[in-house]
Amino acid sequence: MSAPVFVFSAGWRSGSTLLQRLLTASGEVLVWGESGGALNGLADALEQYRQMLGPGGQRYRFGFGGNGAAQFEAFAADPGDGAHRWIASMNPPEARILDSFRLQLETLYAGPARELGFPRWGVKEVLCGLDTARFLRELWPDARFLFLVRHPLDCLLSIKRRNWMDQPQRPDRLAYFAEHWRRLAAEFRAADFGLLLHYERLLNDPQQMRAMCDYLDIGGIPQDFARSSRADWQAQNAQQLGFLERRRALRILGDEMRQHGYAPK
Repeated sequence: MSAPVFVFSAGWRSGSTLLQRLLTASGEVLVWGESGGALNGLADALEQYRQMLGPGGQRYRFGFGGNGAAQFEAFAADPGDGAHRWIASMNPPEARILDSFRLQLETLYAGPARELGFPRWGVKEVLCGLDTARFLRELWPDARFLFLVRHPLDCLLSIKRRNWMDQPQRPDRLAYFAEHWRRLAAEFRAADFGLLLHYERLLNDPQQMRAMCDYLDIGGIPQDFARSSRADWQAQNAQQLGFLERRRALRILGDEMRQHGYAPK
């Protein structure tokens, strides 16, 4: 099977890098690291192209349709006279646009993976939600999707111990990370495709590991990889979540935590 594998994680410190390394250790799929949200930009770009192709007067997320598909058809019927037509939003057909995104990502990821000896490729993300997963599934209908969720209080504690990671200027960093987890965890739970994984079970339940390998159609993952492999990541301090931080976090997270079977700690 050559289907790509996409790992979508409910935010930072959810175990996505461990899962990325675990899958790569199989030797069958190279899971590339985060794009910093670039895949979200590509998903938005496809929607913007569809807006330009779409009928005028129809409302899209980024504005009204541009009649670009009709303009292309009229132009293609008589290219010699095309310059005299209204072609302000003319773009190539949607199938060609989809092909271009597919080629771009396969050039970026699949080619280098093969050069490194991996027959399959994938990407892991912590910023991307279900809309981006649907975009990728449209490009590769046979792709495999893993949606990873970890107890959010563990995530927040780990993020705090990294000095709130990439958000030093935000006035309410805890709320930012908590809302991010809540939104993605809810989207992943509602997904009608892919496999939902919980970090805690993945580490401790061999049945979930087998289900994941069966879904991905891979084998050869070292059974003790999670316990024996140590990457060079370290916390920068030993802080704890304070009482008010936990209270604020639980106010944001409580309902979605319960949906995933997580109790306050």
